[in-house]
This record gives sequence, C-alpha cells and structure tokens, in this order.
Amino acid sequence: MIEQRPSLVILDVRNQSEYDSGHIRNAKLIPVWQLAARLDELSKSDEILVYCEKGARSQTASLTLADNGFQHVYNMLEGITAWISAGYPVYIKYPSLQEAINNASEGDTINVSSGLYYEHLTINKSLTLNGENKYKTMIDGSDNGTVINVKADNTTVTELTIQYSGCSCSDYSGIYIKNYHQNVNIANNLIVQNGYGIKLIWANNTTIDNNEVTNNTSGVEVIFSYNNTIAGNNISNNFFGLDLNPSSNNTIIGNNIANNTIHDIMIRQSSNDNILLKNNVTGSPYGVRLYASFNNTFKENNLFNNAIGIDIQNSTDNTFHQNNFNSNKRHVQFFEIGYTNLWDDGYLSGGNYWSNYTGVDSNHDGIGDSAQVLDSSNKDNYPLLGRFYSCTTPAGKTLDMISNSTIEDFQYSEPDSTIRIHVSSSSQNQKSGFFRAAIPHDLMLPPYNLTINGDPTNYATIYENDTLSIIYFTYQHSTLEIDIIPELPTLVFLPLFMTLTLLTFVARRRKRSRNLHKQETQQSLAL
Repeated sequence: MIEQRPSLVILDVRNQSEYDSGHIRNAKLIPVWQLAARLDELSKSDEILVYCEKGARSQTASLTLADNGFQHVYNMLEGITAWISAGYPVYIKYPSLQEAINNASEGDTINVSSGLYYEHLTINKSLTLNGENKYKTMIDGSDNGTVINVKADNTTVTELTIQYSGCSCSDYSGIYIKNYHQNVNIANNLIVQNGYGIKLIWANNTTIDNNEVTNNTSGVEVIFSYNNTIAGNNISNNFFGLDLNPSSNNTIIGNNIANNTIHDIMIRQSSNDNILLKNNVTGSPYGVRLYASFNNTFKENNLFNNAIGIDIQNSTDNTFHQNNFNSNKRHVQFFEIGYTNLWDDGYLSGGNYWSNYTGVDSNHDGIGDSAQVLDSSNKDNYPLLGRFYSCTTPAGKTLDMISNSTIEDFQYSEPDSTIRIHVSSSSQNQKSGFFRAAIPHDLMLPPYNLTINGDPTNYATIYENDTLSIIYFTYQHSTLEIDIIPELPTLVFLPLFMTLTLLTFVARRRKRSRNLHKQETQQSLAL
C-alpha cells in the first residue's frame, strides 16, 4: 500500500520515545491518548494506515477514527513488531550519527529519522546513509569544517539535507570524497550553503545523481577524478557551478545548471574526453568555459540566455553538434584564433541551432543552405533551422526531431506503436511551422499516411535507408491534429483524443484490440 499509494497517511499512535526508536518512513505521530483532541490534523477523505507496537492501540485508534467519520482506515495487524520481523526498514532518531556509523558493519544501511543533526561525519566503511526525507533530515556543519567526509569505497549518501560547512577557502565541503575512493553514490540530496557543495579529489567511478546543489560557493568540484557520472542534478545559484579541473572520461548528462554567478560549467587544464549530453545551461555570464582541454563531446545541450554561451581558450578537437544556442548575447567566444573544433556531425545529423542564424533553407530539409561561420577556423556546415529535440520511448528507441515550433511533450504507446507529440508556436507572431523527424524503422516502417485535422497531407522524404526514414512537412499554426500512419492494408484508423494542443503528431503501426478487466477489492490488511 505504501509503495503504490503516495498519498496514503501513515499514522503512528505510540509515544514519542517509541517513535524515535524506530518508525515507518514519513509516519505521522499522534499518540492514541491525544488522537480525539487532534482529529483536525487529519482529513476524513484520506486513506489512513494506523499502527502501534503490536496492534492493540492501533485498533483503538482505528475505532476512534471510524466513529468520527473517517471512512478509509486500515489497522496494521501485529504492528511494527511484525513489520520489523518481515525485514522492512524503520527510521531511527540517533543521538549521534557518527556513533551509529562507528557501530555499523560493512554493507549496513543506516536509516536516519527526520530531524536536525549538528554533526561532522566521517564514513570510513562501506555503508548506506539514508535519510527519511531529504527536506527534513538535516545534517548541519555549523559553518565549520566538512559536513560528510567519505573515506570508503561502495558508499551511498541519500535523502539528506547537507548544509553549512565551513569556507571553501579552507577546502571545506558539504560532501568530500578523496584519496582514490570509488563507487560512491551521492543521490537525491539537498546540498546547500556550503563552501564546496560536493568535492571529488582522486575519486573515480562516483555517481552524483538527482541532487539539488544550490547556494554554495562552488556547486560541484571534480579534481583529478575519472569515469564519474553527474546526472539529473539541479546545480544552480552557486558562485561557481560545475568544475572539472583536470578530470577526464566523465559523463555529465541531463543536468540543469543555471544562474550561477561566474559560470555554469568550467572544463580546464587537460580535462579531456568528457561527454556533456542533454544539459540545460542557462542564465550565467559564462555557460561553458573550455580551457586547454581536448576531445570533449557536447551534444543535445540547451545553452540559453547566457552572456556568453561557450568561451573557448587554447582548446581543440572538441565536438559540438545538435546543441541549441538560443538568446545568448554571444553564442561562442574564442580567446585566440587557430584552434579548430568540430561543429557538426554531417548532413544527416546536422550541426547546431543558432538563434542568430540568418541563412535560408531553399530545399526545405530543416538544414541551412550556408554555414554558420564562428571564426576563421571554426564553422558549422549544417546549421539547424529549428531547435533539436530527442525523445526516447520506454523500450529505448529514439526519435530525433528538428522544429521551429516548441515541442511540449512526447508520448509513446507500446501496444499500438503510437507516437504522440504536442507542439505550440515558439512566439506570438509565428504563423507557420516545420517538422523534421528521423524515424527508426524498428519503431515504425514506411511508407506513412500523413493527415492534418483528418485531411491527407503530403510530406517529403529527405532520406531513407534500410533502418531510418527522415521526413519533413510544414503546417500553419492553429489547433491541428497530425497523424502519421504506415500504409498497411489491414490497418484500421484509431481515433485520437487531444485537448489543449496546437499540433499533435501521431504515428501508428497497427491497431490492437483487447479488452481489459480490472477488479478492485478491499481487504483487511495483514503483514
């Protein structure tokens, strides 16, 4: 029930000391003897799961709730005693987290109750430190020293607020990993108001995933560290965002790195062979600063609203393609001439989108007819006429798109091989749009029927081989529904339902009819 119903209210009716000694994650504490007076803290429309130590007090509490009009109440039989016997986790209010770490064995998980802990932790064994709620389980360094110092391989730190380390001038950090430790996982944390938010020195194979790193002097600092993955983080409103200095063979993917005071990303001092993919880099004086570094790959990133999108100094053989450069005061700045980088991936994949490109597309393929010249040594031979989008289906198949419209969302239905995309005009004055889609044949085979608002419409096939078709079509912006359907003789048209969209792009391979029957029953809950 807990996993499947996020809105379920878990009610612990024991006393405070019992609760602190171990409770179910995010359980609300109202001792049974206080329940009648505190009913206004609960909603009669909620589903409520009630537990105590062994089930007696929770039965009394359940009857109290039922007598007062609560209709969705479940009493957990045998209480938390049975819960623990079944091997399910409890969260504990530790008097000292460092003592809990010292007493743990290799491989243990320490589940930490919500609360404010003024401590400086050293993790010197392989374990998991897991907070109950990342916004309510707070480890505070009191503006002094490093908050969590990781000195062991195979360690996980997750679901915590980590705050108020000492100054970065003394190398103090929210989380500090050094001395060749590896396979550390830093995930789903709020890291705020530290010198360095996260700092790696000689740390390899670390994963920094889905953290909020904000209002630190430096968000993430990676020094002499290799083969790390930095994915899905929000690194914003720091003085410096993300620095590699020098570090190579790292993957930086799907992050929002924005509004940092000096720069969002710095790659310097022979930080080579890194991959930067699908990041949003916005709102800073420098989006990316690339200094004395080589063979890095920048692909499918959005660089928006920076003073300088990319600043390049003494760097060559880096690759940039399918990135979107939009509304930067200056998209690319070169400190010196003569260093050559690659700005496109050939005609089929194209180059980058440049919002200041002034060329034309006379052959209507979504690619500019003339190059975007950046300086005497650097040019994009195949600039995109619209922004690049790449969407992945649940099965891992990718659809690459170029459009001068805004793509609002992407949906894929596996049973009937339906691709559905909503788009809107990118400005109030936009009257027409174009769409270029690269459709893998393992997603949908050609040829296709294209309709707009039910009317058959032509499209151009720009390229086709045994595995891929690239098609192009245009439209006038209004409320439209566009269907792309393979020409199969047994195909039956499936009606679509669309609301509040400006354009819908639907691709179907076949229709599958089936009846689904769903039955729900309510039962008494027992472990």
